Order: sequence, then structure tokens, then C-alpha cells
Amino acid sequence: MEKNTTGITRVRRVKFHRIFFILSFWACLLSCLPPGPAGAAGPGYGGTLTFGSENDFRGFDPLKINGLSICAAIASSTIHERLFDADAKGNLIPALALSAAPSKDGRKWTITLRQGVTFHDGTPFNADAVVCNWSRLLNPENRFRGRSSIAPVRSVEKVDEYTVQFNLSHAWLPFPKILTDTRALYAHIISPRALKDDTQSRAPVGTGPFMFQEWKSGDRFVVKKNLNYRQKEKPYLDKIIFKSVPDHQTRFASLESGQMDVIYMDRGHIIKRARDNASLVHYQGDSSGAETAFLNTTKPPLDDPGVRRAIAHAWNQAVYVDMSYKNSIPLARHPFGEGLPCGDAGYRAHDPEKARSLIEQYGKPVEIECIHTNTKRGREFGLMLQQFCKKIGVTVKTKGMDISPIVKQVFSKNYHVSSWRIPPMTDFGPYLYKYFYSESRINATGYNNPEMDELLLAQQTETDPEKRREILCSITALLNTDVPLLYRGGRRVHIIAKKGLMGIPEIRNGVVDISGAWIEK
Repeated sequence: MEKNTTGITRVRRVKFHRIFFILSFWACLLSCLPPGPAGAAGPGYGGTLTFGSENDFRGFDPLKINGLSICAAIASSTIHERLFDADAKGNLIPALALSAAPSKDGRKWTITLRQGVTFHDGTPFNADAVVCNWSRLLNPENRFRGRSSIAPVRSVEKVDEYTVQFNLSHAWLPFPKILTDTRALYAHIISPRALKDDTQSRAPVGTGPFMFQEWKSGDRFVVKKNLNYRQKEKPYLDKIIFKSVPDHQTRFASLESGQMDVIYMDRGHIIKRARDNASLVHYQGDSSGAETAFLNTTKPPLDDPGVRRAIAHAWNQAVYVDMSYKNSIPLARHPFGEGLPCGDAGYRAHDPEKARSLIEQYGKPVEIECIHTNTKRGREFGLMLQQFCKKIGVTVKTKGMDISPIVKQVFSKNYHVSSWRIPPMTDFGPYLYKYFYSESRINATGYNNPEMDELLLAQQTETDPEKRREILCSITALLNTDVPLLYRGGRRVHIIAKKGLMGIPEIRNGVVDISGAWIEK
């Protein structure tokens, strides 16, 4: 039968018995054919997804860990939910909450919660659960390391069973955004029972589409389908296994052999191989944040700004990104990425001649130690910093360590230079305040500049978006002037999957949500 191009008029010209015959014929023929792939008609149900993680997780209790790695954040997003999600433009999308309304002065936010939701352990999700989560983080006695990131939040109180009110010390422009942050520990809503029983770190409990099943340290972290999830049609998978495989070659080989379905990858040469493999799909997402190195401004000789500037000019980020990452990540000149245009923000480019001149002005031998992760990439950073600094007359000793002792040394300011990361964030004001405000408890570089303090406080209270953007750009320009950190590269997340894995969304804020994926059969 010809395609109908003229509407109902053409149909009237065809005799009814002819239409009936043709439709009956095709119905009979189609009934004899084997069923097509699940993906052809929509998502298919069942199956186990195996995700290759870069490393083991450190836990899921905000009071017991410093933050979530990319892979840990992906795992957490299958278990926990936030009050709101966000679209590509940053607009709020209801999740555990339905609406958020500010008061006229912007100091109070009334949030209406979704009803009929329960945590995996049967605890009801309601205003008490939200207040429990936030009061725990805001309590100074609990010493939550991210407390300074949410400093304007003074309290959270229950209005009624499904309404809460956030009380701020002042109008705070990024407040709605922080509720959507996929990497922020304070954004994930946890079962009050798991917090009370002190089981959250090793056996996390949320309201998400998957629930925790088992964790074998150094091997696997397993979540299973939440049969009572609020979105009845989801999830599609029965189980997700996060396999800890630190070696990138082994991780990729496991994907190629079919032992894994999807992996996280940050090695440029392997990413290129994946792009050339027709049986694999490469997902890429640029984000804000940066690979960095912290410089301890309180410890000689790095207490001298001239020495720090010399090291910044000695460092060659472009060569490092090329050699270590094979240009699989962009260069970074500030933490904001393309989301907040600040130009080069006074970035100190590679200039050995200027670096040597600054060391000559210092007039004394310069010897420093660089601590880094005890990984191939960590060693590459230490070696390249050593080589670049040698060319300007600066001696660098390198020391590879596990992540936990690095974090301990950095926060106790017992280091010269240390590899570090600025994670992707929906808004960088809280992070910059946390790490570079002079009186912040976790000002790990010891950086102290009254002008910086003034700018950091100003960005907290500024409610005009354009004026606040200018302040944030001024902050990063001052960081590039005083150099409490070096940039090792920008942030770009790479996920590689088998072709039959469907439902992988756009990577946002450095995290890919695999909870809605399914395996095409």
C-alpha cells in the first residue's frame, strides 16, 4: 500500500476489503518472525552490568571521607538521590523534592518534598530525614570537612511532614545549585537509621534505584535492583557490579574480552584504541575543575611568592598533558572550564628564562619535596616537575605515597608540593572559599591574602550573576598571581562501553548516571 500523503481523502478511495486484506497479511507475516532486539522496542529488563572502576571506594559517610572519586560518585548515584537534579542549563528538576521557593530577602528557602518515598531500609523519607542529614553536617562538633563549603547555611528546620526550610545567613546565589551537585557529599540524602547505627560508610542506604548488596574491599562493590523504587518502570538492570581494577591495561582488556560492560578510563592511548574499535562506544564529557598540585605557602622556601612563581613558569602544562594524557584532557588556566569565561586569568605560562630570573632574585638554593600518588601517572607528574625545575636550578625530590597519607600530610601542612584535584562542581564559590579563605579549617595551602579574603566573602553575598562572575574571575586571577597551586590539566571524563549497553546519558559534572542503563539482547 502506498504511503498516505494526502490525508483521509486517499483512504476513502481504497476499498475496505483491500485494506483489510493487506493489514491481515502483514499481521500474519510479522507474527511468524522472531522477536527483534530489546532496544528496538525500548528498554529491556534484567541482566547484570559490570563496571570497571579505577580504584576501590573509601566509604559513603560524609563525616568519614574527604570526598567522592569519579567512580565512587557514579556508584553513589545508583544508591542515593538528591533533592533536585539539574538540566544542561542548571534549571532544577524535581527528584526527592518537588519545589524550592526563596523568601523575598533570599535568606529562607522553603522546599516541598515528595511523598510516598522510603529508604532501602524501610525508613520513611520526609522532613525529619532531610533535617537529620543536614543538621549532622552543620553541627560543628562533627567536624564535617565540607562545612565551609556550605557556610551560609545556618540551619534546616521542619515546617511540616513534607516541607523543610533552609535558613541562610544571607542571600546566597548558588544555593539551589549545591542541592543538585552530583559530587557533593552534602547533596546526597542518606537514611537516618543508617546514620544512627553508624553503618552508612560501609553499607550505604539511600532511596535510589539500586540498593547496596555487598562490598569486598579491593575487589567489588555490588548493588541490586530496588524493587520499591518510586519510578516503577526503573531500574532495568537486576544488578551492577563495580570491579576495582587499578591497572588501566587490565581494565581495558577486561572490557575487550567481555568480562566487563563499561569502564572508566583516563589514559589517552587506550582512549584512542577504543575510538578505533567498532565494537565499543566512547562517551566523553568535559567539565569544570582541574588536575592540580598544591603548594604549601607556609613552608620555606615556598613561603616566598617569587619562588612559587618561578616554579609556575618552570612547569610546562602543555607538555605534561601531551605526554601523560596524550591530550585526552584540555589545558586549564583556571578551575571553571568553559562554563565561566575568564580568559587566561593571568595564567603563568611556561617561561624558563623568567623562572631562572626569579630564582636568582631569591638568592638562595631551592630544594623542595613533591609528594604524589604511588601510581604511574603520579610518578609521571613527580618526574616531570623534577625535570622542569632542574632546568631553572631548583632541586625536587619526589615521593610516591598512597592517597590516605597524602591527604593527611596535606591537611596538616606537612609538605612542599602535592598532587591534588579540584573536582567538577556546579558552582566553585564554595570550593574556593573552603580551600583559600585564610581562616578556613581546611585551607591546605596555608594561603593568606587579605585581598583574597575580601573577594571570597564578596562572592558569597553577591546576588547579581554578572557581578559575581567578575568576582570569581578576580579570585582565580589572584590565585594565578600568588601561585598556591599549579595546573596539571583540565577535567574531561571518558567512559568506554560495549556497543550493546544502552541508556547511557550525557556526562554532566564529571559523573555519568548508569542507573538507567540496560543491556540490549
